[in-house]
Amino acid sequence: MSKPNELPDELELLLPDMNGIPRGKTIASGSLTESDPPHLAEAIFFQTINGGYAGAMADFDPNDGDLLMYPDWSTYRQTPWKPGSIGQVICETKDQRGEPIAYDPRNVLKKVLQEYTDLGLTAIVAPEVELYLLNPVSSGDLAMSLAEGEAGQAEFGGEAFSPDALDKFSPVIQDIQAMCRDTRLELSAVVHEMGPAQIELNVAHGDAMSRADQLFLLKRLIKGCANRHNLLASFMAKPLGGLPGNGLHLHCSLLDGNGDNIFRLKRRKAPPALRHFIGGLQRYLPGAMALIAPNVNSYKRFVRDLSAPINLEWGYDNRTTGLRVPFSEASAGRVENRVAGADANPYLMIASMLACGLLGLRQNLEPNKPFAGDAYDLESTFPDDLGEALRVLELNDELIELLGRDFVDVFVSVKRAELRDYMKMITQWEVGYLGSAL
Repeated sequence: MSKPNELPDELELLLPDMNGIPRGKTIASGSLTESDPPHLAEAIFFQTINGGYAGAMADFDPNDGDLLMYPDWSTYRQTPWKPGSIGQVICETKDQRGEPIAYDPRNVLKKVLQEYTDLGLTAIVAPEVELYLLNPVSSGDLAMSLAEGEAGQAEFGGEAFSPDALDKFSPVIQDIQAMCRDTRLELSAVVHEMGPAQIELNVAHGDAMSRADQLFLLKRLIKGCANRHNLLASFMAKPLGGLPGNGLHLHCSLLDGNGDNIFRLKRRKAPPALRHFIGGLQRYLPGAMALIAPNVNSYKRFVRDLSAPINLEWGYDNRTTGLRVPFSEASAGRVENRVAGADANPYLMIASMLACGLLGLRQNLEPNKPFAGDAYDLESTFPDDLGEALRVLELNDELIELLGRDFVDVFVSVKRAELRDYMKMITQWEVGYLGSAL
């Protein structure tokens, strides 16, 4: 897509960092030229969630140099939650030799998608992301609190799937919907989820890169819109104890060169291609858990009977399993990955699922038998914490080859730096129980 004929005076150039947080710069639109692309510190890819920098920066970017930013105009949107007229566009990144930055999460997804292109396949995905509407957080707060709806209407739970419960938050939800229409972000549904003040937004299905871009921009829009209403939209995996966490479910199918879905169901059963894809997820997704559950908090979401899976069983229309083949028309055959948290980087979440599935297709892996019961009755098979997940990722050579060794090294370095910072902190649990009892 070519550059728009008219741009607002100001333009935000965006990149996703390792955590999926938008980084970039605002420039005067008139200063943008093709011969001299904007620069930005490459260090953003080594930046941790707490503002520090990972040790891998000494190996990959010791000079703290610049990368080059090339706007992908297919991602151009307005920012209607901001005053004035400001545009935004996601950029492709290259180094000063003109090579793609290997540890840019968007480039990681591109690398995986190229493998599918080489096979004559197109990945089609549909993300569903959950969030809580909360009161803003101040420095020193020890807990988050649920936002109240219109006229102080509080929720106490038990209102899942209720349109009337959504109406309590209609000002912010209607703003989000209107802004999505104005910015061509393709919402297909808004649902009240299991928790009080918990909402799910579904992005219409489409090719994997465009859906990753839309989800990245959607999360930014939601947070900006909520802020206008003096609310915090939190995609934290487990922001509130005792309540369901926030998931990021991803539906996936594959089209061949004729546009036919190779996951098309046969007599409501998974065909070989879909079974092999699921077999790849079962074998390799444990090695990718750090990419889809990327924070210390992520592992608190995997609680029995609280709307998050605890293993990688698969089943037909079974929401207790980590991998679900939904009831659908045969032509819409697909698999839903229910494992990832809403805190996952959209690009890395999609890349990891497609990489694991691709390994299953290449190796003709068969999954175990579809599970028809309550998968919460089975044992949990997920890593206990982020540290264990990072160790498993580093041992997964086949997955690393698809994602890129440089990327995995940088990602692990960023996450280990965050873990070290976390271990310096004393939690409310430690103060309340250990401080007085020991």
